[in-house]
Amino acid sequence: MNKKSQIQFTHRCAVLLEAGISLSETLFIIIRMEKSPKIAKIFSFIKDNVEKGVSLSKSISLSGAIFNSPLISMIAYGESSGILALSLRKAGEDMKNNDEMKKKMAGALVYPSFISLATIGMTLFLVMYIFPKIIPLLSSMDVDLPFLTRILKELYEYLLDYGMWTFFFLVVLFSLLCFLYKKKNIIRFKAQITILTLPIIGEIFKKYFLSHSFHSAGTLLEYGQSLPSILGQLSLSSTFEPYKKAWNICKSEVMKGVSLSQCMNSFQTLFPSMSIDMISIGERTGNLSSMFSHIGSIYDEELEIFIKAFGVVIEPLLMICMGLVVGSVALSIILPIYAITNHLGQ
Repeated sequence: MNKKSQIQFTHRCAVLLEAGISLSETLFIIIRMEKSPKIAKIFSFIKDNVEKGVSLSKSISLSGAIFNSPLISMIAYGESSGILALSLRKAGEDMKNNDEMKKKMAGALVYPSFISLATIGMTLFLVMYIFPKIIPLLSSMDVDLPFLTRILKELYEYLLDYGMWTFFFLVVLFSLLCFLYKKKNIIRFKAQITILTLPIIGEIFKKYFLSHSFHSAGTLLEYGQSLPSILGQLSLSSTFEPYKKAWNICKSEVMKGVSLSQCMNSFQTLFPSMSIDMISIGERTGNLSSMFSHIGSIYDEELEIFIKAFGVVIEPLLMICMGLVVGSVALSIILPIYAITNHLGQ
């Protein structure tokens, strides 16, 4: 089940339960509100199990639908402590905030992607449709071609002879890399580690994943989950193999009595020193759940600042790059025409 459906489910459940409606009736109303037959079928299965006496968290697990792991844990805790509506509301808010941050990051890349595609499209149009019009004229005149024109001529001839083969090769190569990335854990692990070590992009990915992880950990710890259990859930829910492995190792070490900050210190590529130091303070003061939430909030703020600054900085840089590329191609077409004009004038 997608994240949007899970957020809607938790929000609707929380509102209806807070209004004093029973869980069975709440699920019945949610089924009636759901527009997707597939998702409604999953909710019907959950409702039938709840009416048989099975807990909501267990019913969700038995449904076979992929729910957020921390969400199920918070539902289980809410059921056992009698605060199911509050647990659902808190889990829904955490999921919504994470989803909004993800959308903001994706939105920040829309403009650069559009400008890059426009630059490539304009360059190909000039090379493949405008430049060929003057090639016969250039060939018939005994003039020395400018350096930019010679480069453009070589590029045009290469695309004419090998363009389709190059395109086919790149598509096959990209498909193969995607296949290996999905199927081979070792390749996915190495690729993701490489991304995390990049100067700016790596820091952004770290802050995004750690923000989500620490917010979830803080909420689960506050709601009574043990630290090893939380680390296990972070490992299961992580989409990045390096963090999945790191959380799993930390879980094993914490169960042996090693402090979390000490475990994280072994993965300094993944965990910035600030987060390790703050967790160490939280362990010493016995306020770890609050410290988790503070770290998550700090990374949220840093991501917000980056997203705003990114748009301001990247726009002029992209326009300069676009001007250089398209201008160079245009000059390589205009300069030989100017040279031919001078030649004819002589």
